Amino acid sequence: IKTAMDTDKGVFSEFVYDGTTYKIYLEPVGMNGWYLFCVDTMHGLNAPVYQMLQVTRVVFITLLVMNSFLIFYVYTMLRKNNKHLIRLAYYDPLTGAYNAARFIQEMTTVTQESGEYSVGVLNIHQFKFINEIFGRAQADMLLCYIRQVLERNIRPGEYFCRDTGDFFWIMLLEQDEEVIKKRIYMMMKEISAFSLGQHHNYQIRLYCGVAVRRDDSSAEMMMTHAMFALQTAKGSDRNNVWVYDVELHEQEILQNYIESHMYQALRNKEFRMFLQPKFDVRTGRIGGAEALVRWFTEEGKMIYPNQFIPLFESNGFCARLDMYMVEQVCRQIRKWTDDGIEPIPISVNQSKLLFYEEDYIENLCGILEKYHIKSELITLEILEGLAVGNMEELNRKIDLLKEKGFRISMDDFGSGYSSFNTLGRIHIDELKMDRVFLSAITGEEGKRQEIIMAQVVDLAKRLQISTVAEGVETEQNEALIRRLGCDYGQGFYYSRPVSTVEFDEKYMKIKRGSAANE
Repeated sequence: IKTAMDTDKGVFSEFVYDGTTYKIYLEPVGMNGWYLFCVDTMHGLNAPVYQMLQVTRVVFITLLVMNSFLIFYVYTMLRKNNKHLIRLAYYDPLTGAYNAARFIQEMTTVTQESGEYSVGVLNIHQFKFINEIFGRAQADMLLCYIRQVLERNIRPGEYFCRDTGDFFWIMLLEQDEEVIKKRIYMMMKEISAFSLGQHHNYQIRLYCGVAVRRDDSSAEMMMTHAMFALQTAKGSDRNNVWVYDVELHEQEILQNYIESHMYQALRNKEFRMFLQPKFDVRTGRIGGAEALVRWFTEEGKMIYPNQFIPLFESNGFCARLDMYMVEQVCRQIRKWTDDGIEPIPISVNQSKLLFYEEDYIENLCGILEKYHIKSELITLEILEGLAVGNMEELNRKIDLLKEKGFRISMDDFGSGYSSFNTLGRIHIDELKMDRVFLSAITGEEGKRQEIIMAQVVDLAKRLQISTVAEGVETEQNEALIRRLGCDYGQGFYYSRPVSTVEFDEKYMKIKRGSAANE
């Protein structure tokens, strides 16, 4: 300090006194040899810094705690939401099983790794009935029970899921058809033992379609094959497992062809009208004909009605086809008239979907006006199922059609759950008795069936409804329907369905000659 004062300079230093370190600061003022001299302890000097450090430390720790809490909270919420989203995306909310999306994902993985597996789709018979009669709660319990059964019976590496409604998918690491069937039948047996509340006697039936992977088919294709096999399995009245095979594969190819070509076939007039005559039983003369459709592809292949009609009924195309057939009928009647031939009445089938369209009658009359055809020559054939739950609406529509001059016929009476009550209430002109009546009149039960058929004919006569017996194939059949009093007969005994050209040659050429002689 003294040296600094001798040289008139400032100095910054420190010293220790009684264990305390002091900081000193000496600075010349520049006047009269005066100096500014400051002494302070280290604590006093650094107090603001310490205070600032303490505050900073507290704030930092607080922020760290808050951030840690927020991070933990966000992580917890994200994890919870992620689990919830995963359950929504991959799990069935009712049963807790995988859903279809997760099932396909797992099956795709197995396909890529080994590819040796089979897939089955399980379906409950009359599940809607169970839901309505036994209640939603019982139906849900059944679905949850199925999940438990499947869970107990699958092995490591195998999967199952619940799809929409009562469909369950199973992926088994099996390719032996007998082993697959045995395992699935065991599952079905266990499920069938489930009791619906107090209704212990109700027998639960199940169907299953199975596809065994033997090529490079994708998971989605395997499921399509299994679903196709399920449709065949549903034809049984007991637990049934059906494996997709070559025959079903050919049916599937045909079905795909039908669905992809039906509109094109309609435009190209590949659907052709065939006629099957109806004969007056009393006179033995032709009394009319039924228009039947046949499909001839551009390649010349014939597709039979039982191959495409059920599909058209399910996809709604039958409505367009029915109106197309009405036009073909009108065109044929117009041709007969123009050729100087007295036309005969022709009946044409009308589907339920078409019958309840708002502009149906208007469109129908429009076709007749286009060809200048009398409506009395057209008989519209409907099925009894149209009347189920819609008798008043059906009769209203029938009455409107009859006012326009059309005749209404109820087709295939006796093929299902036919009701005499329906026959008494529906406003039809003609009753076509299904071929089952004649085919059933054999053996010990034949007499009973004959009595029933006789009563149907008698009742129809009293209601002023004409009767047509279908399936007349023998001379004995014709003698029977004549004895019972049927008005008309139709079947292979008289003629199979033939093309319009052949029909003209066999039946209408005679009428042309008769007309010329008159």
